[in-house]
Amino acid sequence: MTADTLSLAGKTALVTGSARENGIGAAIARAFARNGASVAIHYVSDSSKAKAEKVAASIAREFGTKTTVVHGSVEDPSIANRIVEQTLKGLGADRIDILVNNAGAAGPRQDLKDTTKKDLEYEFGVNVFGTIYLGQAVIGAGKMPQGGRIINVGTIASKIAPPGTSVYAAAKAAQDSLTASWAGELGKSHGITVNTLAPGPIGPTDMSKPYIENTDGSEHPMKAAMLAQTRAADRIGTVEDMADAALLLVSEKSRWITAQWISISGGITGTM
Repeated sequence: MTADTLSLAGKTALVTGSARENGIGAAIARAFARNGASVAIHYVSDSSKAKAEKVAASIAREFGTKTTVVHGSVEDPSIANRIVEQTLKGLGADRIDILVNNAGAAGPRQDLKDTTKKDLEYEFGVNVFGTIYLGQAVIGAGKMPQGGRIINVGTIASKIAPPGTSVYAAAKAAQDSLTASWAGELGKSHGITVNTLAPGPIGPTDMSKPYIENTDGSEHPMKAAMLAQTRAADRIGTVEDMADAALLLVSEKSRWITAQWISISGGITGTM
């Protein structure tokens, strides 16, 4: 009897927001490629194009899998559809097996009185509308097959609501709701699982650094507060912690795991 594996050989994956070398998206893409999947690296701003190409080239060189680079703002439905079409063309594929909605938007820490219409449109646009539009696109143009996997990258902020993150936490809570709703809809009709992976403090990444370090390089108080609540090792999380969890969820071994909100936080969000 052969040993069980988490092989993704023959699978195609689109990981949004994966252009940053030190980011969660790039780490997830690397984990998938390491296990045989072809992956699309996605970026938004023109200034990130070279970074995305570097990530894709590094993955192809190290793991020998096919990669492509795709571009566009996920909060526009026509562009979301184009991102999926670019993925299929770039990978020479006829379907997308795995979607990771990792592209996220977190505005500055601020109180309710300082929140603007622009803040709301930006954070809900990327975190909620973008998740919906990419989901529609992979089911439609992407022809996600039976056994397909969708992972929404959330945050423990949607449960613990740290001060100054009300809009971001609310947007991610809406995304959490989509996970549960879609799991029933797409599981019954398409055999697709949908789950949320919710990181605690991970870093340092470009997005998490302001919550981990002060501008002078000293430790941010929030880091110490999160460390005090961690039940696992005495450290903050790494992008590899997220990537390994994602690998498990997209494997065949997780075929009966769906509609779940899974905290990747070293136990900050306990179940008691």
